[in-house]
Amino acid sequence: MAAACRADPALATTYVEAWRDELLPLAGTSAEDLVAEMLAAGDAYRLTGLADRLAGRPVLLVGAGLDTVAPPEVHHLPLVEAYAAQPGSLLEHHVLDTDHALADQRVALARTLIGFLDRRLG
Repeated sequence: MAAACRADPALATTYVEAWRDELLPLAGTSAEDLVAEMLAAGDAYRLTGLADRLAGRPVLLVGAGLDTVAPPEVHHLPLVEAYAAQPGSLLEHHVLDTDHALADQRVALARTLIGFLDRRLG
């Protein structure tokens, strides 16, 4: 996201505006601070860069298909593609038919996590 925001400053502004009203649970920060942190971190915050280091380790990724805060095609699917492409990938991924908060799918999320842990640790 940092590279996209650097290439298109209007996109960074879009993130500031989108995040401004979502920060109630986060004390001591602002939308502007979070976008500045994202831009400063650049590629260090790209989780796709961890794919080779996670090969051979169980990884569970859960996305929300109706998520407008972190759309799965931007945030979930690139991770799935990067991790699945690694030799020895032990990736399991799910996209639940719900919003960012998984508000109506929390039981399904819990079952997904428990099932993953049972298969990998049991």
